[in-house]
Amino acid sequence: MTHDLRLAFRQLRRRPGFALLVIATLALALGANAVVFIVCHALLLRPLPYPEPERLVRIQALKAGEPAHLAQREIELFRLQEHVFRDVAAYYLSQYNITGDGRPEAVPCAILTHDLFRVLGVPLLHGEGFPAADDFRRQYRVVLEHNFWQRRFGGDPDIVGQSVLLDGGSYSVEGVLAPGADFPAGVGLYRQVTEYYGLAGRRHSSLARLAPTVTLARAQKELDRLSRELQDRYPATNAGLHFEVVPLRESLVGAVRPHLVMLAGAVAFVLLIAVVNVLNLQISRTTERRGELAVRSALGAGRGRLARQLLVECLVLAGFGGLAGLIVSAFAMPALAAQIRSQLPAWMSFELDGAVIGFAALTTLVAGLAAGLVPAVQAARRAGMASAASGGSRATSGTSVRRLRGFLAAGEVALALILLTGAGLMVRSFVALQRTDPGFEAEARWTFRSDPPYWSYNTTEQLIPFYEQALERLLAIPGVEGAAANQNLPLAGLDENTLRVVTAVGQSAPEQEANPFVNIQPISAGWFEVMGIPLVAGRPFESADRLGAVPVAIVGQRLAERLWPGADPLGKQLKLGPPESSNEYRTVVGVARDVRSERLLGDSSFDLYLPHLQFFAGDSYFVLRTRRTGAALGREVAAAVREVDPDLPIFDLAPMSRRVADAEWERRVSGGVLVAFGVLGLILAAVGVYGVMAQTVLQRTREMGIRLAFGARRRDVLLSVLSEGARWLALGAVAGVAGALLLGRGIGALLWGVESGDPVTLLTVSAVLMAVALFACLVPALRAARVDPMTALRSAD
Repeated sequence: MTHDLRLAFRQLRRRPGFALLVIATLALALGANAVVFIVCHALLLRPLPYPEPERLVRIQALKAGEPAHLAQREIELFRLQEHVFRDVAAYYLSQYNITGDGRPEAVPCAILTHDLFRVLGVPLLHGEGFPAADDFRRQYRVVLEHNFWQRRFGGDPDIVGQSVLLDGGSYSVEGVLAPGADFPAGVGLYRQVTEYYGLAGRRHSSLARLAPTVTLARAQKELDRLSRELQDRYPATNAGLHFEVVPLRESLVGAVRPHLVMLAGAVAFVLLIAVVNVLNLQISRTTERRGELAVRSALGAGRGRLARQLLVECLVLAGFGGLAGLIVSAFAMPALAAQIRSQLPAWMSFELDGAVIGFAALTTLVAGLAAGLVPAVQAARRAGMASAASGGSRATSGTSVRRLRGFLAAGEVALALILLTGAGLMVRSFVALQRTDPGFEAEARWTFRSDPPYWSYNTTEQLIPFYEQALERLLAIPGVEGAAANQNLPLAGLDENTLRVVTAVGQSAPEQEANPFVNIQPISAGWFEVMGIPLVAGRPFESADRLGAVPVAIVGQRLAERLWPGADPLGKQLKLGPPESSNEYRTVVGVARDVRSERLLGDSSFDLYLPHLQFFAGDSYFVLRTRRTGAALGREVAAAVREVDPDLPIFDLAPMSRRVADAEWERRVSGGVLVAFGVLGLILAAVGVYGVMAQTVLQRTREMGIRLAFGARRRDVLLSVLSEGARWLALGAVAGVAGALLLGRGIGALLWGVESGDPVTLLTVSAVLMAVALFACLVPALRAARVDPMTALRSAD
């Protein structure tokens, strides 16, 4: 083996151009495979950092296909099912403004039951945590997340028992969580849950651990039984509601899984094109070395010995390509990771670990064997059959070898066409998605969030002056043309907002039970004008719509049609909650155009707008209509809010256009990566076709010289070479179109606004690929047409 390796490196030094071409081809393909594997490994394969992670599940509620949070009494009922769930914990997301030492800071917080840490299986590094008896009771105690504890408090080991100022209130630190939990993602501190929302208030998410031997199917069957039981017991709040159990990993990355599977398939095509390319190059190289191999065979080298030597050479090239591919992936991965702005836990990190290196080594070995085994065996067999005397001359590879290389080139074209068609469909889908009207104007709108502390602003009367003064100061910023506030900003990805049912006056009992969950948006006057949302009927909220005045509401078109089909909703009355709730009825004064609040895809949400001046909204997003951008605007915004409350920070500053783009980040990222793979596949296929035709011209030099010597026109020689290339391209195109149609069916669920068999995409991709491939044929054909007959006859045998 040592001798084989020395010979392999000697061959690389003799033909550095050939070696670099093979290494570069494999490096690009293997690097792309490594990048996709890094993402797939982080999101789909790497074990969750919790004990028995496969038993961790989420329980979620659904009504008419719309997701909803859970109520306290449902959580308590699930806890009683000890034969199914070993532990059931509840939590919801919020945030606190931490003041005192250091600058004011908005800190994401999880409001949870005492047993969430036990469900996760994560111990406390310091302290004792929360007592079970204090669940759903107001307590001023917190547990710090490990990274936040180190960053904000310098990892002080004596922090337990100390007090921190949160929203102006003093909270005792009860413990520090051990490193590595990061659940829910990005949380800095934890506080025990309170009873603010009552037994029926839908606020909570749930994390549970299945009992030993209990399967997902059995757990779902039990939840179906509980759904029916609760519907019978509480028809006003649970009619039409059912529960679903979802594995924790699936709940985190389920939406992105189909895109990752698609990218994995696409990058496998890239690798296959690269392997076929290298296979063609190896065939060309061994053909050139046929004389050398015949001499070695005549001197006693067996066929196995020759095949092994050629295979080792290919594996050495593949090894260098794999190493270069890892370097390519190390540079490409940060750029891809920066495009993924999903709320993923920190432990779902993208890194070059042992599993990635092992995968890269395996794919490198497979690529090297696939590209080198067949040429090595064929070359060794021919060398063994040739005589030493004839081995010293240049010989043509024969019809069978030319046919094999032609089929390989056709295969490259077919694979590239399939890959480019998938990329084209995803690009057209993403363009159609970007053209989808979200129902509001996103350009020239900047957004940020602020959370007036409950300690100081715990009533609507206290909040009204804050919002009025904050909006007044924001409007005074140079370049700001409009300002408004909304607690539930569209496409902000909020998880902590409560979805509620509504009841309309005059509805029958079955109609009330069928009412959907509504998306409540407490807004300031001027919201519709600032966001460019037209009212299709009625009027917007006014400054007179405040406490003490008639309670009012504005409904979206979809909600209006659902509650009062075919009727004029203006003047109609509705209230939040079931019929027996104590909430007051509100008069509908306007109907707004529908807005896509949750996602750009699918139907718009059921929107219900309430005036800030009549509805408590403790934290809100502010939207500024302005052409200004950058850090300077952020500093002036923060200063304007501090003028109202010096201890109040702002956070989540972002243009509305980015929120729209990020709403479907899976399609944006997968489409962009697929385009990159398609371009790479196109380049590799063009290089492969060029290599096949160049080698064909080289092997037919004598034939072309004879034809030209006997009077053939150079145009005939040119057309002869082009026609041979065109035959293989046509074969590849036919196979590629068939494969592209099958691919379109496979990714149809990921497309939006374009058919899976879109003829425009297919024709455009085919035309581009054929043009590039024909150009790759044209260069060798022109070279053939310029062959000097006498030179060709003297230099060729």
